[in-house]
Amino acid sequence: MKCILSLRVARLLLAKGFQIVDIEPSRKHTGNLVFIFADSEELRQVLANLRN
Repeated sequence: MKCILSLRVARLLLAKGFQIVDIEPSRKHTGNLVFIFADSEELRQVLANLRN
């Protein structure tokens, strides 16, 4: 599982065809949500490309 805190990144992943497994309230940042995606090599590659 990959937890995504950014709504912008979550929307980008959804647009690329990745599906949200769950949405939970953040335990560290009260009032924020955590978007949970199934972990895969493709997901890791997209996230790595976003960082660069």
